[in-house]
Amino acid sequence: MTEPNEAAEAATSADTEKEIEFSGRTLWVRVPTPEQLLVWKRTLGKLQGAEVEGWNGEQVMAALERTRKIIDSVLVHETDKDWLDDQMLDGNLGLIETAQIIQLTVEAFQADDNRAARRAARKPAKKATRKKAAR
Repeated sequence: MTEPNEAAEAATSADTEKEIEFSGRTLWVRVPTPEQLLVWKRTLGKLQGAEVEGWNGEQVMAALERTRKIIDSVLVHETDKDWLDDQMLDGNLGLIETAQIIQLTVEAFQADDNRAARRAARKPAKKATRKKAAR
């Protein structure tokens, strides 16, 4: 049997999980899949373009359910989901505020992508070398 490589596990975890700060709390989120990003983008577009004050109860509940499904799909720890439930029940957070978790998650992982692209752009390109054939 081989021991798991702790450094490799830490690197993998760092690539797939990030900390975000939200409403005075540090939340751990996992990297979203492309499918999740598609649904999130559509949901955020609807929330940002909507006049929420004019929504009926059914529209508000549908938006809350969709938003919570998205958020719960990336929250790593159950305690963070429970905390979010408590904040919503206490009236401290509503639909619009919780949608910020989605945006913060996307930004956390985009920051790494942007950093890697900048690093790659700074590295000088390696010149191709040819071995001279002996004649």
